Amino acid sequence: MSHRSETPESTPEEPDPWIEVPLTATDRPLCEAARQLIDQGRQRFSSLWVFDFVPCNYEVLWNVLDSLPRGRFCEYGSGWGIATGLAELLGFDAWGIELSGELATASRQLLSEHGLGARIEQGDYLQRQDQADIYFTYAWPSHMRLIEAHFVRIAPSGSRLLYCHGQDDIRCRSLRPYELP
Repeated sequence: MSHRSETPESTPEEPDPWIEVPLTATDRPLCEAARQLIDQGRQRFSSLWVFDFVPCNYEVLWNVLDSLPRGRFCEYGSGWGIATGLAELLGFDAWGIELSGELATASRQLLSEHGLGARIEQGDYLQRQDQADIYFTYAWPSHMRLIEAHFVRIAPSGSRLLYCHGQDDIRCRSLRPYELP
């Protein structure tokens, strides 16, 4: 790690808190329950308009999640709840947080119709302190800095932030372990 020379006008550079975590997705086929959840969820997209809802590629997400150790999964901006439902089908303790009350209600109904118990909570995830092993979001690029800052403040050690960098590109970051000086 390099530091600028310290003078009264300068301070050491802040180290980047992030580690990019390489992902190796599986090629596991969707189970029938996952296929039905995705298909029926997509059929409902046009029934409820929400300004900032953009779906990820759920088939790509399935294979990424399948490659990760199971644990607690929290979806930021859970939309129709499909990603949260897929996480439950793969064995995660899954929940989502959705700002839109209408979308949260509709996603609860979709998950319930598929016999899934993953919960969808209505609220602003940036105002919450949910503890998870994996956080997932497909946020607007301008919103990612807020999500990253929130993650740094509340995420437990070892947790991962999965984020979409476009519909088909899911990336993973984790916090760099704290090093004593």
